Amino acid sequence: MRNRVLLTMLAAVLALLPAVPARAAPPQLRVLTFNACGNVCRLGEVDVTTRNIVYQVRGRNAAVAMVQELCFTQFLVLRNRLAKYGYRAVFGAATNGGRCANDLDRHGRGFGVAILARGPLSGQVVHRLPAPHGSPEEGRVVLAVTARLPGRTVFLATTHTAPRGPNLDVQLGALRGWLTPISRTRPVIFGGDLNVTPRNRHLDGFYAGFHEANNDRLEPLPTFTRGGSKIDYLFAGTSHFRPRGAATSCTAYSDHCMYLGIFQ
Repeated sequence: MRNRVLLTMLAAVLALLPAVPARAAPPQLRVLTFNACGNVCRLGEVDVTTRNIVYQVRGRNAAVAMVQELCFTQFLVLRNRLAKYGYRAVFGAATNGGRCANDLDRHGRGFGVAILARGPLSGQVVHRLPAPHGSPEEGRVVLAVTARLPGRTVFLATTHTAPRGPNLDVQLGALRGWLTPISRTRPVIFGGDLNVTPRNRHLDGFYAGFHEANNDRLEPLPTFTRGGSKIDYLFAGTSHFRPRGAATSCTAYSDHCMYLGIFQ
């Protein structure tokens, strides 16, 4: 009888305790990638080029922006204009852009890729992509950094691979071999201009280990204005993300569309 009374009292006490709240899902993460064509299409122009990127980043509420074919002088202004809204930025120089402005002697004609994120950045790395078959094309790099974003910390990476040939295949293999193991233990988002269409067999490993924002290899959203093909991508590791949507914005500023991916 005494045990029954104690159990009744314990049940009454437990009923008064507040319920343990369910763990909230992390907020959606909006990521933008854009080949700005800052050298060839924009001829190194800085003011209007960067204003357009800022407008798109803010208008689409992107927490992360990855930009390829960006002059370093364009990067400096873009970084400063987005800093007032809480964005931090890193740059990876791939080569020298022939039309990139050279109005700052200490910066020269640097040309490459950039990552901008709304949060602190740490651990920046720049790796040169392999080109064992020789190439008259510009040098290629992958830029990566860890970003502390609202609700999660993410390893971000962006690149612009060779436009064609055997070096492109080698570079895609190197990127996949580097990023796939990282994505198994850490949240990873990888984006950029990969210069291949979704059905290319060298993307099989990416589609197997990552979610692409559009996630449609048969009828994908076009991202390249010449020919209407998709060659720009946003991949997120399957262990930590699910795709929630994708959209493009195609303008006269570049021969590439801005490509937005939403993940959770």
